[in-house]
Amino acid sequence: MHTSFTRSNFLNNRLKSMKLFLKTLVFLLLTPSIATASNALFENHQSIKDNAYSYIESKLSSKEADYSIKIHNIDHRIKLKKCDRAIDINLTQAHIKPGKNTLSIQCNSQVPWRIFMTANVTMFSYALVSKHPLNKGHLIQKNDLVLKKIIITGRRSAYLTDTKQAINYVLKRRVNRGDIIGVNNLAKPILIKKGDTISIIVKNNSFQISMKGIALMAGGKGDKIKVKNMKTKKTIQGIVFDTQTVMLNI
Repeated sequence: MHTSFTRSNFLNNRLKSMKLFLKTLVFLLLTPSIATASNALFENHQSIKDNAYSYIESKLSSKEADYSIKIHNIDHRIKLKKCDRAIDINLTQAHIKPGKNTLSIQCNSQVPWRIFMTANVTMFSYALVSKHPLNKGHLIQKNDLVLKKIIITGRRSAYLTDTKQAINYVLKRRVNRGDIIGVNNLAKPILIKKGDTISIIVKNNSFQISMKGIALMAGGKGDKIKVKNMKTKKTIQGIVFDTQTVMLNI
């Protein structure tokens, strides 16, 4: 009896093991096909992301500045029905901008859907920076400057891209090595100071007259300042030409 019972238990356990093996085998064989069938019903998130990247890139292709693009992932829990036509991708604003951009991704099929994706665009450009520390009032020369690639995303102040835009201008405040030379930190050099004795030149196409005057205002080249004719004591306005001359065209 004992031997018969043991053999019966052995056969039963063997049978259960075989059934479990067969179930496992069937599951493994069917799972890939089930997954494939499921994937065929829904859009691939990575494919949508790649298309969104290409769309942003096409909008930036005409820009001179360098850039980098980061497309945020779609939540893996979102299942988007396979679209039977081309998926529409559009910006929610008029133009690509440095920083955060929002894309509308839309399927206009019989089973329509729409999602929004975020694209972060970082813009780069070359700007003038200081090669060494420069003090307030320094008259900038070519050897003070160098072009350097910078991130311009989020920058509020204007920067310069050509040394000609800064040479012979005066710094309003001190800058350190590597600091960007911004438009707001530059001023024309003062050529004439208030109280300076200057020559007032009045001219037109047929004559030119020179007279002595006193500057009533300070100014740089091209600035319009008030001056007083020392002989007539009359106040007039003229254009600063150099450190000693104010021009008045009539």
